Amino acid sequence: MLTEQYEKLNRENSTSLLDRYFNTKTLQRLKGRGMFCGMDFVNIPKLKPIEYYSRFDHSKCVAYTAYKLSDDLKVALTGAFHDVGTLSFSHVNSFKKGDAQTQENDELDIKKILMQDDELLTYLNEDGILIDDVIDPAKYNIIDKPIPTLCLDRLDGILTTCLIWQHTHTFEEIEGLYYMVGYLENLKGISIDTSSERCLKFNGELVISEALEGPFYEDFFKAINVYSKILLSKESRFMMEVLGMTLNYYEDIGIICSDDLFNLSEDEIIAKILDSKYADVYKDITTFDQVYYDKSNNDLLSIISHPKIRQANPLCLSYNYLSEIDGVSGEFYQELNPLREDINDTYKPISGNLSNNTKRILAKYKRHN
Repeated sequence: MLTEQYEKLNRENSTSLLDRYFNTKTLQRLKGRGMFCGMDFVNIPKLKPIEYYSRFDHSKCVAYTAYKLSDDLKVALTGAFHDVGTLSFSHVNSFKKGDAQTQENDELDIKKILMQDDELLTYLNEDGILIDDVIDPAKYNIIDKPIPTLCLDRLDGILTTCLIWQHTHTFEEIEGLYYMVGYLENLKGISIDTSSERCLKFNGELVISEALEGPFYEDFFKAINVYSKILLSKESRFMMEVLGMTLNYYEDIGIICSDDLFNLSEDEIIAKILDSKYADVYKDITTFDQVYYDKSNNDLLSIISHPKIRQANPLCLSYNYLSEIDGVSGEFYQELNPLREDINDTYKPISGNLSNNTKRILAKYKRHN
């Protein structure tokens, strides 16, 4: 399976010190949360991953690679724990709350969750690690850093989108892109493009380098483009909005409660819904297969959705010279990533071929356009 191959790639030359943490209840819970925000259950061909890749898989891969690049167990564990507050259906919960543009307030507090796991706390104590050193991903640039820089959380999202979700790349192609990435802690011995403000303010981040035989910088940026464009697509935006409204509906009528989104897996939540007499809405949103622009904006469930723009512009390291992509490839970045059109499309109303009954029910929960 691709997921197994990809995990093996990340784990290679890492450490077994992480493995007992992955067996704790806190991290095992993430097996029930898909990486792609509920897309495993939809019927729109463009959105359905070819394999299941969970937040557990994601956390393992981030942690393994973090250890390889930092040789620091604290950093690796921060990568392992960074998603423990993730709810079932992940960022659908941001759309559910009307927070699609930031998607930064849909996870529970990491420290509170870790403090409830005695086994995990015992391991931290045995390894001489303070809990406060592993609860803030932003503390380590290698794990989490603001867009457009590259970090391991974002890197894994890009590579697995191309490999598993959109299936635009073979494993061998992803392997080549993975090996392009390294961590540059400081600029000692490095020349920089002094016209780049990012280079002038450099304080440690993931960078990419190309080998003579490839893959090349352009190949890496093409992968980023796949990641950015699918998340801006009308299909992705509409499905995330509809899933969010659907969760609100089932909470409203008492089939699920907000605590279920943390305590239960996605499969368990769906089972509760299907076991109710109100399952028709869920069945409809997981079987409809068309999303379209509603030019009249008169559809009962016509939505205008502005999601968070997920992008990356990693710095390029070539022969000890650090620059942005334009410094090594002309205006390639602007030519390859013309997201202006995709962003403009987010101002167009969209709808789908759901039943009129489902549209009527969910319209109550849609955000005002």
